[in-house]
Amino acid sequence: MNDWGRSYRVWGSWLPVLVAVGLLLGMGWPIYAQESEPTAGGDVAAYQLYLPLITLREVPNSFTLIDEALGRGEIDEETALTYRVFATFGDGRLPLRFQGDDSRVIDSDAVSEATQRFDQLSPAAQETLVPFLIPPVYAGSWYDLKVRGQVATSSEPTDVLISIQDRCKELAQGLLVPLESEHFVIWYPPFDASFAERALRNSRNLEERIYPILTEFWREPLSDAGLGCNPSDGRYDIYMLYEPIPGKETTLAMVVANGGKQCKAVSTYMLIFRPGRSEIDLLAHEFTHAIQFAYNPVAACYPDWWFESTAEWAIDYFETIDNLPDDQDEHWSARGYLKLAYEHLWKTDQTREYGAYLWPFYLSHYTGSYAPQVIADIFAASEDPINGNLYEIINSHIQGGWEERWPEFALYNLNVLEFNQYEQWDKLKLRYGQWYMTNGYAALKSAGYRVHTMAGKQPGEIFSLNDLGIYYDYFNIGADVRTWAFANTFAGLPYMRVQLLTARHGEQWQGPFDQSDTFWRVFCQDDPAQRVDKILVIISNSNWQRRTGETPAAGELRLVASDLPCNGWQGSSSWQFSGQSVSPEVSLTYTLTGQAHPTFTLSKQTLISDTLQFEYQSTGGSATWSTVLESLNLQNGLTYECSRTGTQGLTAGLGALVITENLSGNAMNRHFFGAGLTPASGVCPGLESWSQIPWLQTEGAEAMRPWPANGPVGRLKGSQSATSSGDGTSSKTTSAWDLRTLPR
Repeated sequence: MNDWGRSYRVWGSWLPVLVAVGLLLGMGWPIYAQESEPTAGGDVAAYQLYLPLITLREVPNSFTLIDEALGRGEIDEETALTYRVFATFGDGRLPLRFQGDDSRVIDSDAVSEATQRFDQLSPAAQETLVPFLIPPVYAGSWYDLKVRGQVATSSEPTDVLISIQDRCKELAQGLLVPLESEHFVIWYPPFDASFAERALRNSRNLEERIYPILTEFWREPLSDAGLGCNPSDGRYDIYMLYEPIPGKETTLAMVVANGGKQCKAVSTYMLIFRPGRSEIDLLAHEFTHAIQFAYNPVAACYPDWWFESTAEWAIDYFETIDNLPDDQDEHWSARGYLKLAYEHLWKTDQTREYGAYLWPFYLSHYTGSYAPQVIADIFAASEDPINGNLYEIINSHIQGGWEERWPEFALYNLNVLEFNQYEQWDKLKLRYGQWYMTNGYAALKSAGYRVHTMAGKQPGEIFSLNDLGIYYDYFNIGADVRTWAFANTFAGLPYMRVQLLTARHGEQWQGPFDQSDTFWRVFCQDDPAQRVDKILVIISNSNWQRRTGETPAAGELRLVASDLPCNGWQGSSSWQFSGQSVSPEVSLTYTLTGQAHPTFTLSKQTLISDTLQFEYQSTGGSATWSTVLESLNLQNGLTYECSRTGTQGLTAGLGALVITENLSGNAMNRHFFGAGLTPASGVCPGLESWSQIPWLQTEGAEAMRPWPANGPVGRLKGSQSATSSGDGTSSKTTSAWDLRTLPR
């Protein structure tokens, strides 16, 4: 697989070049164009460009491709095992469609698995695999055949069952030479000064640093003395080798279990193909595997995620105790887990399980002081016949069990500045903004009213989270959003914890706010105490007993953004009542008018079920009233005219505006009602019953009106009129209003 088989992140002027080259090559790999931490406000700054005929997935490694084909029933178990061994060694017999991006694969258990299952394999599979299953120092091993330029199979397949030990008959002369020390024998190619130098350095690091630290913490590996396929005595054998196929990506190194009790209570040997970024850290990781194989858990073999995560964590432990400058090689693994943290903890893909070292890393620090002994205690307890369930053992060895620790672990994974315990504990600088779980982040905008579904779901789709999974989502809050609400449809569900972090631009993260038992959380962007520019949603499922299932939300998990202000409104309004009344004695014509330039501010906010209600009171501005009366005495012809006016400053109690927003739908469902009165004294005679004259009336009998369809954002404008007549009278009432949201 060449470098075009990998995912790249590029910027600026490089992007057209890479796209052009990709098109010329006819490749179908994704090209990403976003890496920096998100900033608040504005449109989404993250984007992806894709070349033709690609998917959203990064190129999987060979092991994932093989496992997926097995899951689809395209190959059987024996073929899958054979292909995994081929992938481990970069063997050219691995079909092209299974050759993925193995650049980040550290080690493989395929050889150990094949060794333990060897007696159950068909004769043909045995003959194919046996050269890979004997130590490379022996004649007929894959390494011997490689050096001699032969394919790694010693003869034509037969129907005769064989044993691995039958092939360990003689050492291949001149193939590898030993470097012996107290606890190790390191085999390396002769006549190669670089290998000799590496072997000497590795021998010293193992004897003087790695061995004493890790064996004191855990235990010594089991001896291979007296076993077949053992070229030395009971000392631990390590084989430093040329790459199986130079330039072809293979595993860095691996520990291989000798025949015995499957993957426990068994001795091992080590193969090193490449030193990786740090050879001493690689040795610490692999030597930890040798120690792990020495344990004999009563229930079952350790799951792969625990096996690899604790070996990767051992790098951190070794470097901490060693107290010398650190290579911090384990930091490179963290991203592989974090981007897929929503999967079950036990899910493996040859990279994710290494990054899961963050869990034992967290467990060794969460109490506030360094307490790595908890990891050794968990291993020791796994051998106790009373309880061999690893997850139960972990639960009983940590404060509050999984249910308390898992949500905090989910929070610390972000490693953002206000919760950067990982950086404080081990100088790990990988932050959420560098490993988005989704493809970037979203800007939360309103455009009046808008629903943003989470986790990439379509409206109406239900999000489910795997047991021992964690999901993260990030949103910037757009400048046009005045009110927004988060619908936690996991509220009240067992094992589910929902936390929010919020922050204003340039300020620290606040929280975490535990939303677990609350369905809605409403934020008022107009209130400086509530205003935020970005939000991080953390959802964790701590169901460690079931482990293999998932918990669906009770409804659509979403954020609702609205232009509905929670500070207030300002504008103008008017009301007029005019009419005529005629009797045999007199004819009256009258007009009553109320006009105002009110300011409404929020006085009360309530949430009933899915309906958010804002109540605003008049707190500023003024209102003017007037009455005009003309009368004609039909008996004597005398006329009378009157005009009276008055002005009143607006205070609470003289006007109210109520607006409701239903948050359950995908389209705006908003209603409003407004009313305002001003005291009127000295009105025209005959109109004394009008002691209060309206200046705002949106509907009669306090009925709620639907929000104007397709109305301008941040504005409430409308009018209404009504006429009546009968028995010598006629009248018309008109009302109009034009209110705009108050600036922040």
